[in-house]
Amino acid sequence: MTQNIYIICPPKKATGGPEALHQLGYILNSLGYNAKMLYSKYKKDPVHPFYKDYNVPYVMKVKDSINNVIIIPESMTNLIAKYPLSQKKIWWLSLDFYEMLMNSREKKKNWIRKLIVPYKHTEYRFEPNQNVTHWYQSQRTKEFLLTKKLDNKIAYLCDYVTELFFDNLPESFQKENIITYNPKKGLEKIEKYMMLLPQYKWQPLSGMSREEMRDILRKAKLHIDFGYFPGRDKIPREALVSGVCLLTGRDGTSAFKEDLGIPEKYKLHENEMQPENVVKLINHLMTNYAAVFTEFSDFRLFVMNEKSRMIENTKMLFEKA
Repeated sequence: MTQNIYIICPPKKATGGPEALHQLGYILNSLGYNAKMLYSKYKKDPVHPFYKDYNVPYVMKVKDSINNVIIIPESMTNLIAKYPLSQKKIWWLSLDFYEMLMNSREKKKNWIRKLIVPYKHTEYRFEPNQNVTHWYQSQRTKEFLLTKKLDNKIAYLCDYVTELFFDNLPESFQKENIITYNPKKGLEKIEKYMMLLPQYKWQPLSGMSREEMRDILRKAKLHIDFGYFPGRDKIPREALVSGVCLLTGRDGTSAFKEDLGIPEKYKLHENEMQPENVVKLINHLMTNYAAVFTEFSDFRLFVMNEKSRMIENTKMLFEKA
C-alpha cells in the first residue's frame, strides 16, 4: 500500500466538492491506507464542522516525494506544478470550475509575476505528464477527457450521499404539499411558479442545519432545480434518498442520463419551460405523488448504493497505484 496519500482541499468550505474529498479520505483510511487532508491555505482549525465526523487527519504542507500520491480537485490544477515528483490524481468533481478558476487566477497575476515567470506553467493545460492521472465523477466529464491526449487511462470515481440522510430512514414517508428548491440555483426561473401555485408550500433549502434539511426533504413531495449542474449535484441525490420527486432543467450534467437518471420527461429543455407546461407537470407530480415516485425508483436505488460503489472503485484505483 502507498504510505503517503494527501488530498488537497480548501479549508472550512462546505460544498459538494470538499465533502467528496473528505469522503475519499475516510474510505482510504477505512481500507488501511494512510490518507491525510492537505488544506490549500492556512487556517486555524481548517476542518469544516460538517466534515469532522469523517475523522481524516490533516496537514498544511508536504514535501514533494516520489513516495507521495496527491489527489487534486479540478479546481486546483495549478498545484500540479508544485509537486513534480509526486504521483498526481486529478479528481474532476465538476467540469466548469476548471476553466473558471484557472481564468480567474490568470487575471489576478500582476505584471511583475508575468515578467519573471513567463515560461513556467503555473496552470495545467493537459501538458504531457506521466505522473498525472484523471478520475471523472460524471459522464459529461468523461466525454470531455476523452477528447484530450492523456498519458494514463481515465477512471470513474463518484462520491455518495452522506449517512445522515440514511439515519432512521423510513420505509414510507409522511409527505406534505411541500416543494423544495435551492435559492442559489435558478431562482429566477422558479419564482414565477411560486406565484402561480400558492397552494403549495415552497421551502428554500438554506439557513438550516443538515438535520433540518434532511427532515424537510422527508416531508417534501417535489424538489425543483432549474439551475446549472456543474457535476453530479448533491442536493437532488439527497432528495431522492428522502423520497422526493425531481423536476430539473438540462443544463450541465443533468442532460446526461448516466449523471441524472430520472425519467426524461421530468428534465426540461429550455423551450419546454412554458408556464402552462411547467404548472401542469408540477400539479401532476404533487397530486399523484405516490404513483409518480415509483418512476424514480431505479435511479434512487442507484444513488443509495453509491457508497458501496465508491469503496469498490477506490480499492481498484489504489490496488493499481
